Amino acid sequence: MFCAKCGNKLSDGARFCVNCGAPVAAHDGADVPVSAQGDPREGDAPDATVAAPVLVPADATSNATPNPDVSPGPDTVSAEPEAASAADAPAAPADTAAKKKKTPFIIAAVILVIAIIGVAAFFLLGNKGTGDIEFGQDTEVELAVTTVIKPRGKDGSLMNSYDAYLINEKAKGDVSSIKTTPYHLTVKGDQGFKPSDFKDLPNNRYTLVIVDHDSDDADSEQKIPVNYDKENKKAPSEAIIAVPSKPQKAPAKEDGKTDEQKAYGLFLDKIKELTDTYGACGSTEWGGSYNLATGLCVADLVDFDGDGMNELFVVYNTQVANPNVDGWMDKQAQSFKSEVWAYRDGKIVKVFDESNVEHDNGGVTWVSVHQKDGKFYLMTQDSSYTDLGDAGYNETTDTVFYVMDGSKFKQDASAHSDANVSSDSSDSTCTINGKDATSDELLDFQDSYPAYLSYGLINYLQDASFYGEGTYYPVNDLLSLVAKTTQALEEGAATKKDDTAKDASYSADIKTVSVPVPDASSDVTPRVDTDWTYLQFSKDGKPDGCKDLNAKLKESFDADVDATSSWRLDLSGNGNGVAEVLQNRYDTMVSLDGSIACVFQERYYTAGGPHGWNKNAVVYYDLSKGTEVDADVALGIDKDTLAGLASDAIDAFAHANPGISDTGDVRDHLYEMDRYGRDKAGIFFITRDYEMGTYADGSHVIYIKALNGDDGLVGASGDYGN
Repeated sequence: MFCAKCGNKLSDGARFCVNCGAPVAAHDGADVPVSAQGDPREGDAPDATVAAPVLVPADATSNATPNPDVSPGPDTVSAEPEAASAADAPAAPADTAAKKKKTPFIIAAVILVIAIIGVAAFFLLGNKGTGDIEFGQDTEVELAVTTVIKPRGKDGSLMNSYDAYLINEKAKGDVSSIKTTPYHLTVKGDQGFKPSDFKDLPNNRYTLVIVDHDSDDADSEQKIPVNYDKENKKAPSEAIIAVPSKPQKAPAKEDGKTDEQKAYGLFLDKIKELTDTYGACGSTEWGGSYNLATGLCVADLVDFDGDGMNELFVVYNTQVANPNVDGWMDKQAQSFKSEVWAYRDGKIVKVFDESNVEHDNGGVTWVSVHQKDGKFYLMTQDSSYTDLGDAGYNETTDTVFYVMDGSKFKQDASAHSDANVSSDSSDSTCTINGKDATSDELLDFQDSYPAYLSYGLINYLQDASFYGEGTYYPVNDLLSLVAKTTQALEEGAATKKDDTAKDASYSADIKTVSVPVPDASSDVTPRVDTDWTYLQFSKDGKPDGCKDLNAKLKESFDADVDATSSWRLDLSGNGNGVAEVLQNRYDTMVSLDGSIACVFQERYYTAGGPHGWNKNAVVYYDLSKGTEVDADVALGIDKDTLAGLASDAIDAFAHANPGISDTGDVRDHLYEMDRYGRDKAGIFFITRDYEMGTYADGSHVIYIKALNGDDGLVGASGDYGN
């Protein structure tokens, strides 16, 4: 049954509501007190509404003085025979009738007193947190501003070191998560805490989350629903919350995925969207002197808000500026867009959308993630330059550093500089956070936000290490970075480790085609039939399993055949052809490790001279994805380590081959990832013509690390290519 007045659930046989005190309507009047039914012989019976007790202590009526004038109540059992009907009853004396009229009021007064006592007993004694309140229960705990909350640990003793959070999991915004809620306390000691300890806590329903510092359990988080009202009259003075004797059932994960798995899956979708819109990560020679990043230039994972879950940082090139147009360098810099995406409530949201490229006067352009006091920052820089001719120039710069605070980025600090330079003088003004500053103070301010990682967007062709290896990704390394990030997201998004690639069986088929190749030593360009090769891969014996990659490899082969077929030698100039031509083209499957295929590409070119030159290279394919990956990714060895191994191996090779001089040129190529291969014996580094010794000495395959246990392999040569 439920109370007709307040809707509170009633126990069987209840006469009054324990919540609001209203009497329970009786069926057919059978259980209604005499005083409430009235006397049919009287027209002026008192009102039937009577206050009812919530709880009646056992001794509340046993010591009461009997009142002979009070009629028996409904719970009173009488031994007398059933009373005669009203029609047969003699008329009562006048004084008796008066006493009867007073009786309902006396009963009501007694009941009201008992109700007050019962209500007080219930709220003061009945909900003290003595073990009746447990983490994980569905029933809300009533809290007032003064309620003392004391959580117990799994050992039954009061916690003395823990974090307390109040969250609303169904709400939007910061309060929905312990990572962002402003209602957070760190409690030391076993005296508990009060809702008043949370500043500016509004009345609402929350989930109280307790994280025990002393628990060895990785899942030490305990939860319980609470209803907070500053003046909550239902709240106990003290609530002791115990851990259930049986372990709480972990809440079911939606689709079996964690928040991080959901976030990483959505980040992957965002990378695909940007790639489809702006193109895959790539580079191009631009403006005659520069290497320009194109497509999705940067994709990296950075924990900007420090909550243990990464955000996605991306930079993409919206268009390539025409170098023949005025202001082309500035136009290009403005074409790069930066964004940060964060996971929120089952979706990802853009929390940073600013143009934050940095560049020097020479045109080198990059973006940086800065770090200060363990936090990550992004910087925007707005500069304007005015050429004043003979009078000099004026340059103004506004710099702003942003930090992620909760759910969004906010300005952390700013600086302004205004420089006027002429042939006669130089004058500049500076401000930091709106206050006047000197030039030295401005430099110190900027240095206080050092670059943690920088990503090149425009590099000089000859300058691949603007900041130095390890802190800077030059343009040519961005593809490897995006590949690493994509791989990390794919692994992190899976509900379980994906063993598909490992379990699949891959193989390679060498396709051989006879191609008529020009004999460039003659001006009549006779054709010589030469066998060229390309690779086609299969998954579980089926070429369709690698269909997309196979199509790309065949397309590349056909393009090389067409270029060679259309080439003609022109000796009218300086005796050399006007363009180089591919004479030999061989692809060799060197190794297959799981889904990672290592392919040696031998390419020999000529331009009609006495001899040609090779452009041999190593390429890795992830056959499970149908994509190309850099050597450091495929080998699981960072570039600095590979370069160090290669340098030591070159020393050993030169020592073992004194007739082949180490000119030093080869060491300019240690960070080129298409130089590193892997076979069953070990990891090797390849050189090209003239890099070590004369042309007659040829190119070399030098082992840098043994994989077969033969330490003597380092510095020895292999036999791939010519």
